[in-house]
This record gives sequence, structure tokens and C-alpha cells, in this order.
Amino acid sequence: MNVIAINAMLAGPGLVPLLGEGSRFLACDGVQPGEGGLLTTVLAAAVLAVPAGAVNAGALFLVQASADGDLVLATGIPTWGRVELADGTWIADYSVSGPSGNGQVKITVQNPPEGDPEAKMYQGGTFFLGEVKIGG
Repeated sequence: MNVIAINAMLAGPGLVPLLGEGSRFLACDGVQPGEGGLLTTVLAAAVLAVPAGAVNAGALFLVQASADGDLVLATGIPTWGRVELADGTWIADYSVSGPSGNGQVKITVQNPPEGDPEAKMYQGGTFFLGEVKIGG
């Protein structure tokens, strides 16, 4: 689903109910594939709340299920990500960068080791969603 399709779904009641129990917001490394292409290494997966968020002013704001965050699964630098249903059905892909980059989603690492890239994630750490806005 591309941004135009997401925006069309946000105009009606379609996207929030579609993102049911177990839907996830993924952060991946490597080269972003074409829409819905094969996943590269999943560095972190935030399970979304039910409902997954709310639509406001034509944009979907996602909410994480756990206030405690989700575990970072692998060490690496996220370059792209995906929103998917619990069964792995693709919903949308997005580019990722650190706060100073051009990614559609910005990853901020709290207290990174000195000299490490600004968005590097560490296995065993905690992955929290801040403000996640899709469409609008």
C-alpha cells in the first residue's frame, strides 16, 4: 500500500480496524526493497496497541501496545521499516534515519556509546515508539 492508498483509507474507517491484534511497526537494516518486498534483518518490532492508534486531521498516529516498550532483536543501523499485520501481511514501508537524516521515520537512540552512528540500535535494548504519524 502506498501513501496515496493509505491516505484514501484514512479518509474512511478502514485502516485502524485493519491493524488488529499483533500488528507491528518494524525497524530493519539494509536496502529497502520495493513495496511489500522481502524483509531484511528486523532490528526491532513494536507490537501495536488495539486499536493501533487514532486518525486525526487525515493522519494515523500509531500507539505501541506496551508502555514498557519492545525488545531490540539485533544490533544494527535501521534504514527502512514496515507496518504489517500479525500474519505478516504488508501494509506500508517507510525510510528510516537518525534525527539529522532524511528518513520518513526518525530513530533516536538514548545514550549511545561515543562515536557510534546516531541511529544504531543495540540487541537487548528497549524499542519505544514516540510520535508515529502516517499520511496526512
